[in-house]
Amino acid sequence: MLYQLPNGKCIEISVEQYLKLTDRDLKELESLNWGEEINDPFAISVLRYGPASNKDYEYEDDEIEPDLNDIADEDKLSDRDFYDEDEI
Repeated sequence: MLYQLPNGKCIEISVEQYLKLTDRDLKELESLNWGEEINDPFAISVLRYGPASNKDYEYEDDEIEPDLNDIADEDKLSDRDFYDEDEI
């Protein structure tokens, strides 16, 4: 997606990246003069270039994390990522 910074410059980021950005991150991008000016209203438009292919969104099976309900309780208790040592 295209996101226009307050200084008028546009950056191309995914929705996930946008949701992770804080106000401070956006101000830093603006202060660095990041992005480019886009005068074409149809830049990166589906109307001009067609829909995106699904090849961009293919994931490996190794990249998909299992649901917490699918992990055995013994594995959760022995994994440091699932508990806080300070609370024990």
